[in-house]
Amino acid sequence: MGFFNQTEVVDILGDKAKAKKEFSFIKLFLLGILGGAFIGLGFLACIRGSGTVPAGWGSYGTLIGACLFPIGLIGIVLVGGELATGNMMTMMIGALQKKISFMDLIYNWVVVMLGNMAGGILVAYLWGHVAGMTEGDFLEKTLSIANARAGDAPLAAFISAVGCNIFVCMAVWLSTSARDFVGKLLGAWFPIMIFAVVGFQHVVANAFVIPAAIFSGESDVTLGAFFINMVVVFLGNAVGGALVFGLPCYLMYGRKARTDAKEAASKITKTA
Repeated sequence: MGFFNQTEVVDILGDKAKAKKEFSFIKLFLLGILGGAFIGLGFLACIRGSGTVPAGWGSYGTLIGACLFPIGLIGIVLVGGELATGNMMTMMIGALQKKISFMDLIYNWVVVMLGNMAGGILVAYLWGHVAGMTEGDFLEKTLSIANARAGDAPLAAFISAVGCNIFVCMAVWLSTSARDFVGKLLGAWFPIMIFAVVGFQHVVANAFVIPAAIFSGESDVTLGAFFINMVVVFLGNAVGGALVFGLPCYLMYGRKARTDAKEAASKITKTA
């Protein structure tokens, strides 16, 4: 069989949460930087691929960019790195399975998010600003995305972020369920492409594109607006990943695994 079933995926994710709990602060933070850099580089490819598409092409420019953006998560899945939004589901499942504590969950989210922000801002500064890859002919696209995301009302940004992490966690789930390279690649690619097409708010992606606009010196977005966006979108992503996606998956498949294990243990006891 080319994939793990849903019950197996829940157990795999719970075990991953338990393994992540053992990471040192330095390892977790550095992996967070790597994950944030991968997402930033994916967004950079998105801007470069769609930034100068003629207006007459309509939404095809958005589609082109969305097809390039998933390389960020693909890199995390197949190369390595930690992503706060994916961990919002993974750590939640681990906590519900009692493989980790809720304090472990919060610690992981905070440390990885700080690393992700550092990685995204680093890419925005070095490649976006110093190398000029989000400026020049591509500045209009960078500003358009950044201003739209930072300009959303808090409630709109929160709801958008909830929807975003449903797709991100779906990508993590599908890539985890696949046993082979191609399956993991496609599992990560399709849901991320969809969330990019729709334009949902993703806290790690925003940690790249908003600073890229600020570094250009042409954006009206303030550091205060950036901070507010980070907090609101982080909370929305957390609700989408942990409560809207992770909790139902655990209730549907994780509890079933525990029930099956108890029944098997009961049969062994009776037989003995």
